[in-house]
Amino acid sequence: MRALLALIWKDLVIEARTREIVTAMSLVAFLALVIFSLALGPSAHLVAAAAPAAVWVTVSFAATLGLARAHALEQEGQALRGLLMTPVGRHILYLGKCGANLAMVLVLQLVVAGAAAVLFTGAFARHWAGLALPLALGAVGFTAAGTLLGAIAAETRLREVLLPILLLPVVVPVIILSLAGVNAVLEERGLPELLRSLKLLGAVDIIFVMLGVWLFAYVVED
Repeated sequence: MRALLALIWKDLVIEARTREIVTAMSLVAFLALVIFSLALGPSAHLVAAAAPAAVWVTVSFAATLGLARAHALEQEGQALRGLLMTPVGRHILYLGKCGANLAMVLVLQLVVAGAAAVLFTGAFARHWAGLALPLALGAVGFTAAGTLLGAIAAETRLREVLLPILLLPVVVPVIILSLAGVNAVLEERGLPELLRSLKLLGAVDIIFVMLGVWLFAYVVED
């Protein structure tokens, strides 16, 4: 547990000093939301209907950019090679990287949800407590898959192009289930429907995390 926390803390301290990944993700996300708001126009009904999808589209592409850059930094500095030489299990390295990536994606979601509340609909601000869980669980599955596939794409020259191609089709179930939970909250459909989406989303998250723990050792082998 100490090794896992140390790995997460290492990545977060590096990001806090450089502010490279979160700043880039947030800027891309904000610009994308502005474009969405201009494209949807003044129709309140259309904006309310499209806002959840616009949020997840924005988060998906901005987070993919951040995940690709996070793995690129380790490759450029040979940091991953150094970590592989330490007496730490490969599954701990995966969970540490995944934990740090998750923290950055959660920050991104907070920024996007706040911007969406201003640009699209105030329902995001009114239901922030209910939206937190479906968005956070969606971030877990997205990050678990993205950390594993990012390690694969990082070995190639076209990692920034390859990662979205690999990742986005894989995380479609996560996005769909998270959107179902978000819509259940915004439309006030009741707790049973929200729990149904969250249970399925939690199951998918567990599958993705377990696959990452199992496969990461094979991905980073020379």
